[in-house]
Amino acid sequence: MVRQRRQGGTWYYQFIRDGKRYTGRCEGVTTRREADAYEKRIMATVERASEQKTVKALIENFKDELTGGEKIPLDKAFELAEQKPRKRIPAAKKLGLKRGVWMDFLAFMHGEYPDIINLADVEKKHAEAYISMLRQTGKYDKTIKYSRPGIGRKPDQTVSYQTKENVSLSPRTINFYQVTCAEVFTLLKDDAGLQANPFTSVLKLDVKDESREAFTQEELKLIYDNLDDFTRPLFMMAVWTGFREGDICTLKWSEVDLVRRLITRRTRKTKVEVQIPISNQLYGLLTATPRTESEFVFPKHAQMYLSNPDGVSYRVKRFLEGLGIETTRIPEGRTRAISVKDLHSCRHTFCYYAGLAGIPLMVVQSIVGHMSPEMTKHYSAHASIEDKRRGMERLSFFKPEALPAAVREPERAELHTLIDTLPIELIREMLELGKNGGKKS
Repeated sequence: MVRQRRQGGTWYYQFIRDGKRYTGRCEGVTTRREADAYEKRIMATVERASEQKTVKALIENFKDELTGGEKIPLDKAFELAEQKPRKRIPAAKKLGLKRGVWMDFLAFMHGEYPDIINLADVEKKHAEAYISMLRQTGKYDKTIKYSRPGIGRKPDQTVSYQTKENVSLSPRTINFYQVTCAEVFTLLKDDAGLQANPFTSVLKLDVKDESREAFTQEELKLIYDNLDDFTRPLFMMAVWTGFREGDICTLKWSEVDLVRRLITRRTRKTKVEVQIPISNQLYGLLTATPRTESEFVFPKHAQMYLSNPDGVSYRVKRFLEGLGIETTRIPEGRTRAISVKDLHSCRHTFCYYAGLAGIPLMVVQSIVGHMSPEMTKHYSAHASIEDKRRGMERLSFFKPEALPAAVREPERAELHTLIDTLPIELIREMLELGKNGGKKS
């Protein structure tokens, strides 16, 4: 039975089914005929719901009605998720990597579970099957794609070939695949009416430290002695600022204050603003760099990086290998080599030697803008060693000054007292006497 409230003209339905009374507002209706039809639809829904034997069946069959979600095809999910607002807009390169991950998951679902069409139909078992496959045989799509300019080929043209080889993925990469897939489900959770994210309950792999290594003192000298016009700005900036490759190549004159000797820049990766004092070595490089009409400090590097960032990395790698410095290594249990020393290693080098110099961690982080857990761990370890060393040197176990005053020779005790106040010239004279057995030269 439907009824209309006198004031406002709102229609309401009211009926009893299996001893239970149902009542509510007829949304979007203005006439009795529309209200009757609305009530019949509600009655039909209640009738169908009463036929469900379990709560699980009720949720599955009435998911859309319960959550207000809509059917989102897997094929369109990434593009829809990309349109969602985020705290930080991902860089184009990172977004391309994430799109590649989703395309691989999509290929897996189409190949192994062709009946699953919509996002809401993906269950935890599907997510577990995909992650297990990544751990055992690598990505599902074995097509290798890369860009390589050549004769008759456009600079951005993609070359691809099919391989049957199973390429093992690092734990870090597998976790990246899992996080990327989970992110799409999270961003579209409300739109698709998802009850749970199928990827968030899958345990991630423990990630071993496979970070880049800092350059040794010998390697730094070898690099410095062989720098050319292309590599000099890269390595000088990297060592004295901790900047990443992209921040060096795209540094602008507007971000460099030679009067105050300060570089102020918002980093490309983390979007964090950093202020870096310009060292004497860096000041010499920047003042010797000619100003051009370009806004970039290093125009050639900026042009190469913005058009083909891999070209910069390739030239740096070729430079290091030409010096006999190992740039890649195959970790145990892996089939592919990882980069262990490249321009980014200068960032680790900066933090490494800052730790040895005893510069506070907070200061270093304010300079580099962000430190990975591995970098923080290495820094803290080196800083702690030096702190311990200085502390141990202040201890006086088995040293003469640790003995009671009465036990010491009074002259020697007095000399220990005066040693910090004597003029340096007198100390040098005393040292010379000591070397000559007490005889003046």
